[in-house]
Amino acid sequence: MLSITECLDRLEALLTSGPPWYLPGRRAPWDEEVRSVLHRLREALSADAKRAAGGAEAETILRRAQDEARRIVLEAEDHARRALEDGTLARAAEQQIQQLREQAVREADETRRGADMYALSVLERLEREVARILSTVQRGKTVLMERTGSRMSMGPAGPSRLDNGKAGKVTVS
Repeated sequence: MLSITECLDRLEALLTSGPPWYLPGRRAPWDEEVRSVLHRLREALSADAKRAAGGAEAETILRRAQDEARRIVLEAEDHARRALEDGTLARAAEQQIQQLREQAVREADETRRGADMYALSVLERLEREVARILSTVQRGKTVLMERTGSRMSMGPAGPSRLDNGKAGKVTVS
């Protein structure tokens, strides 16, 4: 699977060396705007990738990237709809738009899976830390019970001390 940057490079290469979309030897009127949109997308992805390195903003970045991708796709569709009048070019553009949509969906799914995996790893680390703390608490209780030489019990009313059977009664302290 191609990375987002590789896909952008491929799209730019198609614009540069692909079949002419306008008159031979001339650029299409929307060529510069498409290049500008590609450049902005690259910048947005680069900035989002740096922020995502912290991990805490992964979901927010994912939503913003999806919104930005939708906005760019809608902008490109609208621009292509206005710029293309020839039926053959319109069909080719529609196919390319569909491919871009499918690619955006695949990349969004991949990003979501990455965010889910990150969240799972954070929860697993938290679970291990909580287990470590619980183990420390239990060892501390054991040491304290051994030091006092008596049995401690945790009931619904809190800790109680059993009187080792001397008077046959249970006292609560």
